[in-house]
Amino acid sequence: MALATLASRPGARAAVPALRDPPLLTMGDMGMNHGSEGMDHSGMDHGEPGDGAAAGGVAGAAAMDHSAMGHAPPASPAPEADDAMAGMAMGGMSMEGMNMRDTSLLPPDVAVGPGIDGVSMAPVDKMGDPGLGLRDVPHRVLNYRMLSALEPNIVSREPSRLLELHLTGNMERYMWSFDGRMYSAVSDVPIRFAWNERVRVKLINNTMMAHPIHLHGMFFELVNGESAAHQPRKNVVIVQPGASAQFDLTANEPGDWAFHCHLMYHMHGGMMQTVTVVGPEAAS
Repeated sequence: MALATLASRPGARAAVPALRDPPLLTMGDMGMNHGSEGMDHSGMDHGEPGDGAAAGGVAGAAAMDHSAMGHAPPASPAPEADDAMAGMAMGGMSMEGMNMRDTSLLPPDVAVGPGIDGVSMAPVDKMGDPGLGLRDVPHRVLNYRMLSALEPNIVSREPSRLLELHLTGNMERYMWSFDGRMYSAVSDVPIRFAWNERVRVKLINNTMMAHPIHLHGMFFELVNGESAAHQPRKNVVIVQPGASAQFDLTANEPGDWAFHCHLMYHMHGGMMQTVTVVGPEAAS
């Protein structure tokens, strides 16, 4: 714990605030929103209202969120040697029989390997969630759903396609990645945008850590319930553990741009990719 004081005279000290209770990860933070009868299907992220329109330009346009679908059979009960883990309860819910690494829930373009140690079973939009440790504080906490662009966005047309990216990692090996691919393992540009195209990007966090995802070169507009003209413009969005977040992007800055987690140790651990925007000369 550290304490810093900003004062108008030497020696002045403010009252030390009481320590908050340490935040604890819940089932929801692990991407497992279970109701009393098992899976809470109402919490499963089958796509927000705008997804269908956003994906309309894609052939066949699978706006369906395959990562959130639980069609795989339930995992078999843990062996007796793992009873301690199997009997662990979080928020009164037993983890027995849960498969927290059911890679069948991931879409086929995610590279499954040792760099993935968890899969969110039912990621949900948490734009209105203030984050770990701030959900029960007595004071007002800002969240993304409270934001609105003061000036109308220059471009507010409907996106022509939906791009889904998974935030993946292995905490024990300290490997971090997009779609299971660390930056050092990618030989080609994995994320390409055509000049001036409008894309809705959906980020799904399969890890138990929050990731502030940052894009160089361009702003994006958060899909937070505001009208397209007043979606707040940012270039960093925090994706909560076991959650999803969406933003709309107009690819109007040609060149190669860094796209990474803004926790530098996660970026150096592999959670970085290159975004390429084809210039207007190629589009013509």
